[in-house]
Amino acid sequence: MLAAAGGRYNPAMAIPAILCVTGPSGSGKTTLVERLIPVLCGAGIKAGVVKRSAVGLRIGSAGKDSSRLAAAGARPTVAVGPREMIVESREMSMPLLDVAATFCAGCDLVLAEGYKQSPHDKLLVLGAAGSAPGEIDPATVRLRVTDRPEVLPGSVGRDDVGAVAAWIGGWLARRRRLRQGVVGAILVGGGSRRMGTDKAAMRRGGQPVLARLAELVGERLGEVWVIGRPVPGVDLPQCVRWHLDLRAGCGPLGGIATALRVAGGEQPRAALVVACDMPALGGEVIDLLLECRRPERPVSALRSPAGGRLEPLVAVYEPGALGDIEKALDAGALAVRRLLESVGAHAIDVPESMAGQLANVNTPEDLEAL
Repeated sequence: MLAAAGGRYNPAMAIPAILCVTGPSGSGKTTLVERLIPVLCGAGIKAGVVKRSAVGLRIGSAGKDSSRLAAAGARPTVAVGPREMIVESREMSMPLLDVAATFCAGCDLVLAEGYKQSPHDKLLVLGAAGSAPGEIDPATVRLRVTDRPEVLPGSVGRDDVGAVAAWIGGWLARRRRLRQGVVGAILVGGGSRRMGTDKAAMRRGGQPVLARLAELVGERLGEVWVIGRPVPGVDLPQCVRWHLDLRAGCGPLGGIATALRVAGGEQPRAALVVACDMPALGGEVIDLLLECRRPERPVSALRSPAGGRLEPLVAVYEPGALGDIEKALDAGALAVRRLLESVGAHAIDVPESMAGQLANVNTPEDLEAL
């Protein structure tokens, strides 16, 4: 039996949890989603669906006002009906994060069909051949659905919709638990001297690294900020907030202080801080950090198996750390690792299999090697 995921939607978490349903063409993704929706709704989970189309969508039937205006060259053309809306624009390619935040803000969950190359968790629907498209990163696949679960350990049968829905309910409950009281912050304040170009604007595989990190962190935590100086020419999801450093010129420690100050208020939140120069960072590592975080300690940081050093820019900083950080800033002690030692940061060991996700890029050679 599927249990409700627990708790209702928190309006402060504008970005709902996103689970991509992907797989080969003809594998039955849409049919599975269609069967899942009533089961999830019956368990009290409000689920929205986003379906990516590889072909163009028509704004309306021939002769209708919307079609005539679109044919005349209006871009965008927006048709709004009592129960639906469609937008046509040659220039618009809305990130999944914005689609979820804009049109599914009241949902507990968004099932996004497609989006094979996104960094989000995936439910992989396998066809008769049992193989996945090469564009899918196996590290993002959380559940496999197949016609023959007996030959694929850990998978669920396509017709066992109850088991798939129960797994989604558990996945959603964990996502809610891990994001509670934490906001994401991506630091972009570095000078990029060794890189020769702005690291905040670098691309990997044609994709902006900063935008990918914003998608990854924002979906996991419900809200994500970019902290630091303006970066010209960087396209980010519109739901990402940008904050200038409150103490400019103080390096990453100043950015961390800014994140905690902005996250303050009647109910201060912790800040999960990552650097903009980590193109390989994945959801597994972020989940490990959130799962093993100790809120009673000022900082929880990952410890790389390569050298055994703490990673200060893949860490969760609790509200109580702000006082020590500002004392260090006032004293001109800007070394973040030294701060972690002084406050007794909680160290979380990263398995060797995930170590590559901690790679940061400082030179063009680093990016080429990655």
